[in-house]
Amino acid sequence: MTKNNEQSYKPSLFKASIICLLSASFFVYEFFIQISPGVMTNELMRDLQIGAGGLGVLSAFYYYAYTPMQLPAGLLFDRFGPRILLTFASCVCALGALSFGLAHSVVEAAAGRFLMGIGSAFAFTGTLLLVSRWFPSHYFAILAGILQLLSSVGALIGTSLLAHAVSSFGWRSTILTIASVGFVIMFFIGLIVRDGPKKHYQHHKIDTHNEWMRLKRVCRKPQSWNVAIFAFTSWAPILVIAGLWGIPFLMAKFHLSNTEAAVAVAMTWWGVALGSPFIGWFSERTKKRKTSLILCSTLSIISSFILIYVSSVPYWLIFPLFVIFGFSAGSQTLTFAIVKDNNRPDNVGSAMGFNNMMVVAGGAILQPFVGYLLHLFWDGATSPNGVPIYSVGNYHMALFVVPLVSIIGLIFALFMIKETKCQPVYEMPAQH
Repeated sequence: MTKNNEQSYKPSLFKASIICLLSASFFVYEFFIQISPGVMTNELMRDLQIGAGGLGVLSAFYYYAYTPMQLPAGLLFDRFGPRILLTFASCVCALGALSFGLAHSVVEAAAGRFLMGIGSAFAFTGTLLLVSRWFPSHYFAILAGILQLLSSVGALIGTSLLAHAVSSFGWRSTILTIASVGFVIMFFIGLIVRDGPKKHYQHHKIDTHNEWMRLKRVCRKPQSWNVAIFAFTSWAPILVIAGLWGIPFLMAKFHLSNTEAAVAVAMTWWGVALGSPFIGWFSERTKKRKTSLILCSTLSIISSFILIYVSSVPYWLIFPLFVIFGFSAGSQTLTFAIVKDNNRPDNVGSAMGFNNMMVVAGGAILQPFVGYLLHLFWDGATSPNGVPIYSVGNYHMALFVVPLVSIIGLIFALFMIKETKCQPVYEMPAQH
């Protein structure tokens, strides 16, 4: 679709905003349940009788479903559109939360996390696809950043609320309440969301019958892989620290309560909330994507190293450090703008699904890996109720992966990713 065609339809801004906000509410919801194990680590280890390794695998079952589902999700969006798939996905997600809340064994809990991962796999890509259809292309990077801001604010508020709810009502009641919210979201998405403005399809005919060809278009582009690897390195540190292991690490390092540590780690989401829209705006303002990627990787390396390894860091300083750490993850959202720059409109869903698969692969790979390392270096100490106690030294050995993947991201940003200057390839003169 060319710029002239894009300007030929102007859907209602109010209607477009309502539709995209409803879809965004599902993204916030799935983000909320994605990180929920991080505020109930001790409770889960106690009630399900597992250690750090088992907890890491249990949490990662979400990503074992979410990660491989990204490719079929993107292909299905290009074929069936967002409305049907988002309605179905939000239902599956809520059913998974219900199953998790009722679980009395590790197997049952893992099945619930797996279902949540399947449903959640459609949320982010579906919302970005709706944004790309309902709004002009030059708004995409900024709106994608605002979408990440909304999810971060949800995670910020949710982390503290979850910690308080778990302490007051228990983790089961908390998860069951979350499940009921999912069914409400499902109802409103099915009722209100529409796939796109009608004239969108008059200007842009989507090939709905050759998923394999669309996937090949994505995978044969070297930039698809380079951007996806960077996306992995930009978000994996967040999934490791804010998604699971940051709270117990702070409890060990500063002898904090679960709620106090949750408040500190929640500063990460303040940083993501600030960084995502700012990085999108900054890249559009400067017409340079790579500068933002390099800056964010550098900030991630510095902030994560200080948080994990500087023993003399005062308690008050961890709050701004977590903000900077979260701010650096704003580059993850920008990778989707680069993906959109590099792909045809009829391939955007598939390309975003591929990229998002790499974004969340960090949870599937690194959360259990850190748990494995913690258990490997564990000295056998336990609390009176049998929960393993991991020392600060154990965490130092296990969390080395956080600054390491950020260093890899910096290398890719410097040498592997090509600058698009914020210009979608499909709006440029044809390349032969």
